[in-house]
Amino acid sequence: MRCKLLLLLPIACGLCAHATDSVKPGTPSHCHFERTGDEYVGSCGPLFDQNPVMTLKAASSITTGIWREDVQPISIWSGAMTDQGYPDAPLELEIYRDGWGILRTEYGWFGVTQFRSSPETGFLLDASDEVKANSLDRRILVRAEAILSTEEVWNRSDNRKCPQDATSWSLYCAMERATMEVTGGFQHRRPALELVRAIVDEHCAGRHYHHWLMDYNNDRTTTLADVQSLFREALARMDDR
Repeated sequence: MRCKLLLLLPIACGLCAHATDSVKPGTPSHCHFERTGDEYVGSCGPLFDQNPVMTLKAASSITTGIWREDVQPISIWSGAMTDQGYPDAPLELEIYRDGWGILRTEYGWFGVTQFRSSPETGFLLDASDEVKANSLDRRILVRAEAILSTEEVWNRSDNRKCPQDATSWSLYCAMERATMEVTGGFQHRRPALELVRAIVDEHCAGRHYHHWLMDYNNDRTTTLADVQSLFREALARMDDR
């Protein structure tokens, strides 16, 4: 029996709250970095059930797509975070005027505040709440639904590899392509994808999918109408914030 897609209802979860420039108040982590050569090495303390070390250095641009169209970062940083048991995970940090910004990680996008770069580098990180979907995320969802418009272009055997010359797309690859088209880059924890994952998680509780988007797409009980309903429900939840 396939996962039941429920009626569209406004919900109170953090992913669907009103979008703001930063996340809701929580207990922030104090992140401190010291310069080592041309990069900064530091930590925010315990995060994501581990105690990762992070490296950052100045970068010329964000490679994983613009976050918003109406505001531009004043500084950009790239680096990596130790990920216990796995290869180090990439990081990107964008800082805006007045010292707030977004840290993009393999565990989500999170708001930072009080960024400083002199005499020492650091910021406050609120990892209790992820950055909310915005107008670009809305465009991503609309475009992804348009990409998966017919059975003929739906790839039912996703492996999360999305070649540029593909003629069929899975749920994951449709969202990757839409994100690339709308923002100029891709990171799989962008808010639009996180919102769709949250919906699959809710409707398929007990399925124990390892990769929510891939496994839901490949589930033989999932229909194209189910997949398209995910996009429409995500858009409705953004409207109901």
